[in-house]
Amino acid sequence: MAEPIDVLIVEDDPMVAAVHRQFIAEIPGFVVAGVVSGGREALEFLSRHKVRLVILDIFMPGMDGVTTLQKIRETNGTVGVIVVSASRDTNTVNAVLKAGAFDYIIKPFVFERIQTSLRAFEQLETRLNRGAAQIDQKELDFLLQKQRDEQNAEEHLPKGLNPQMLEQVVALLSRSPTPLSAIETARELDVSRITARRYLEFLVAQKKCVLELEYQKIGRPTNRYRLAR
Repeated sequence: MAEPIDVLIVEDDPMVAAVHRQFIAEIPGFVVAGVVSGGREALEFLSRHKVRLVILDIFMPGMDGVTTLQKIRETNGTVGVIVVSASRDTNTVNAVLKAGAFDYIIKPFVFERIQTSLRAFEQLETRLNRGAAQIDQKELDFLLQKQRDEQNAEEHLPKGLNPQMLEQVVALLSRSPTPLSAIETARELDVSRITARRYLEFLVAQKKCVLELEYQKIGRPTNRYRLAR
């Protein structure tokens, strides 16, 4: 079993830091290694502890998040950084991304958004660190596109749907040798038929899934779903 990803939270608001800690605790495979309230404290912590991911605020007393990120990159080029900030300023976003942040999440945010970001980071890091000396363009494109697709899905899903369940539905359809009904999908994923149908119909509307009718000798036809080719 892979070791959990150690996370350093850099946030000067104790309530927000507590929310970060709670969210991370709910995501298997991640563990909070420490919480600090400023940029200088973050650099000091990183000099003494090896972590794989930093959750970084922008507006902090003393050293701000952009400067902190730049200094992290000068001394630790491999640690991942996800910026979580209330700033919507394009100059700030541009500076953060150019400094090498893995992702930028705008406060306030929902649990699913940070979970999507952490899972994308985990998948990319796992592939890059599993021992292979090289990665080809096709696989790298797939990993990066998957991250973008998951973030876009989270941002554009109808109310009541979440990207993690959507991913499970897509994975189930991809494994199935035959099209599945909503009842079969619900049984496999341990959700209600109505819930399964909502996800399946959303995939059809997005043209990622195809609806096929299975006619019976009597009664109404059964709706069956398969991934679009």
